[in-house]
Amino acid sequence: MRSTLRVWVQITLAVCLAPAARAQSVFLGSVFADGDPSPPLVGAEITIPALNLGVRTDSLGKFFFKDIPKGVFRVIIRRVGYNPIAINARFSGTDSLAVDFALLPAPVSLDTVNVVGLANQYGKFLEFEDRRAHGGGAFLTRSDIEKQSDRQLGEIVSRLPGLRVNRYGAESAVASSRWVGGLGRGGDAMDRRKGAPRGCYSQVYIDNVRVFSSDVGESLFNINSIPPSTIQGIEFYASREETPVQYASNRAECGTMLIWTRIE
Repeated sequence: MRSTLRVWVQITLAVCLAPAARAQSVFLGSVFADGDPSPPLVGAEITIPALNLGVRTDSLGKFFFKDIPKGVFRVIIRRVGYNPIAINARFSGTDSLAVDFALLPAPVSLDTVNVVGLANQYGKFLEFEDRRAHGGGAFLTRSDIEKQSDRQLGEIVSRLPGLRVNRYGAESAVASSRWVGGLGRGGDAMDRRKGAPRGCYSQVYIDNVRVFSSDVGESLFNINSIPPSTIQGIEFYASREETPVQYASNRAECGTMLIWTRIE
């Protein structure tokens, strides 16, 4: 018996009336469940592997990228419990691309899920457990996070050594508590208008995809956009010297946060 996977994607191009100063596009939209009703999917992951970019949907199922260069790039949309979608998206460098994705629930097969899940979990969290065993950073396990599941992620990570959580409106971003002043890293004009203080904001990775690079003038990453219930573990390194070598570029000067999502 054959089954057909139905994927519904609505794409709308919004043409900017004024030419951009640089050849870069905005990419935004939403992710929701395909069905009736069709609720928004919180914490869905949207990645552009060729650009090393990734975000997660907020409480309304919405996502936003900026500064996408001209070209055709593979975009992957996934969430635990749903079939992933992969498309080739063309960015003009001057237009905004607005996309709505509907994800179909993945079929449940207990035997298969148990076997594959254990194998994937071992590979995904092997380095996390190895680094936790040898020390050198600050760690939160799934058990630690579940004890504070009624809090936003910014509150949960705020007690990690070497880390400061800076709040701006309803949003929060992680920064190094060792910053002693100067130009700082991260935060654009919009963040400043929301009340974000200057600081040395830490680079952030989710499942090895960098979602915040700690560049000067870069829009901050709202740590509260990630539901704690989707997280398996968190690592934080307060300086480049402490950061594992594969993440220790110049962007690690303000520290590095590694977030690992759960496998159900």
